[in-house]
Amino acid sequence: MGFADRFDALNNHVTLFFLRFVGPPSVGSPDGHGRALSEDERAREVEMRQSFERVTGHDGRPYLVERPSADG
Repeated sequence: MGFADRFDALNNHVTLFFLRFVGPPSVGSPDGHGRALSEDERAREVEMRQSFERVTGHDGRPYLVERPSADG
C-alpha cells in the first residue's frame, strides 16, 4: 500500500469522524429560499398529508403510516 492509498484511507477516516458532529455539507445557497412549488407538487403534498400520518417510534425516529381509509 503506497503513500497515496494510506493518505486516502486516513482522509476517509477523518471525514467520517467529523461527519458525526457536523453532518453532510449543504449544497444549497444559505440565503436562498428555493424555487416556487408547481400546482402538481402542491397537489401531491396535500394528497400525501391526507394519506399518511407521521408517527414517532420507540427509538425516536419518525416514520409514515398510511391512514385508515374512509371506506372502512
